[in-house]
Amino acid sequence: MKPALLRLAAALVVPATLAALPVPVAAHRGHDAMSFVRVGEGGALSVSHRFETHDIEPALAEIAPEAQPSLDDPEAVAALKAYVQRRFAVTADGRGVELHITGAEIGASEVRIELAGTLPKGAKSLGIGCTILRDVYPGQVDQVVVDTGKAVRTLRFAGSEVQGVLLR
Repeated sequence: MKPALLRLAAALVVPATLAALPVPVAAHRGHDAMSFVRVGEGGALSVSHRFETHDIEPALAEIAPEAQPSLDDPEAVAALKAYVQRRFAVTADGRGVELHITGAEIGASEVRIELAGTLPKGAKSLGIGCTILRDVYPGQVDQVVVDTGKAVRTLRFAGSEVQGVLLR
């Protein structure tokens, strides 16, 4: 085979081979969180926050500076719950909705924090604000999926904005 043809073949085969190999760095592209808000019967509101454990555990140094930066430390988990309550807010027709913690699951790969509240009777709209981990990771993007029972809407938060969702 001629040298020029060999160089051309190598120029085509090598990039194609490299492109087909798995790329481990693509497994984690950045920090993000996923939250689910569900409006149920009688105005029951449930909120489920889901985070990657490898994002939350290092953040505990800032979220719970007095505790061990570990999800094995009950003090750190309590501080994380309080932090999530401060950084996620729901309003109904412009008035705050009180959310209380109903549970938390700490897993090897995922952390879940569950909250609940009640919307006032006849509420027409929700306002949602989410700044969870924005103070720790400047590039943090949070997604909130809102299921009103009539429609499902996905909101993306990359700052301190509040987004609205109609209930009717």
